Amino acid sequence: MNRLRNNQLRQLLTLTEEILSDAKEKRWESMIEKERARRRLMEQFFQREADRHEARQIEEMIRQIITLDKKIIALAEAGKLEILKKMRDLSVGQQAIDAYADSAR
Repeated sequence: MNRLRNNQLRQLLTLTEEILSDAKEKRWESMIEKERARRRLMEQFFQREADRHEARQIEEMIRQIITLDKKIIALAEAGKLEILKKMRDLSVGQQAIDAYADSAR
């Protein structure tokens, strides 16, 4: 594998690890930006077909990325539920304020 493709492959794994870190820290915007960068890099990387010598290394890296992606998805789903709960709590709070304001009139 040439140096450029090897660097791209390492960058893909590094970005995935950073996305996981962002998900753990609930840095959703940063996570989304890095996912966009990772997608662009993947598109560039896979424009060229892998030769037999690269295939094993690429396959291993893809397996690692998929494992990390599963963790990212689980964290994102949990974050989504947390945000929905907070929105629901805000709505209930707003309803209480509105009811109090109506009764004060």
